[in-house]
Amino acid sequence: MAILIPCGAGAGQARQGAPNFEIATEEGAFRGVAEAFITAAAADNRRKLADMLSPAVVGRTGARSLERFLAEEVLAFFNPYKELARSASVTRTADVRGFAFYMDMVSVTGELHPFVIYVIEERGAKVVANVLVDRLVEGRHCFKVPTGWKCPDSS
Repeated sequence: MAILIPCGAGAGQARQGAPNFEIATEEGAFRGVAEAFITAAAADNRRKLADMLSPAVVGRTGARSLERFLAEEVLAFFNPYKELARSASVTRTADVRGFAFYMDMVSVTGELHPFVIYVIEERGAKVVANVLVDRLVEGRHCFKVPTGWKCPDSS
């Protein structure tokens, strides 16, 4: 089961057109929010997770749905967290300033688990607008091949 937290039309799609170098230089700050969210999820810190979510999305989704999403999806997924895999793909979000981070979690058993985290700017703050767990996006995530793993940044 997955819940899509809407954050505007086309929020999960890469924006097309000329490169925006201004936003590209800000990727690190957005990634820092994504990594802080992952750390909080691995530590089962529900309060911090809730505080990092988009207020607009929380308002539309409701507290009960938010708590269920965090417990059943996010916290359950990150429960066996050991570390982030080395490979990550990044795209800009559409229609809103931010980035989608396609990452893999390494579990305590050494398995890769794909996820996507969307971090956007909302009223001047960087917030998490969506998290999709166990969602393999070919060309963005690592995937199993007969000889091991194939990742987007490797040949």
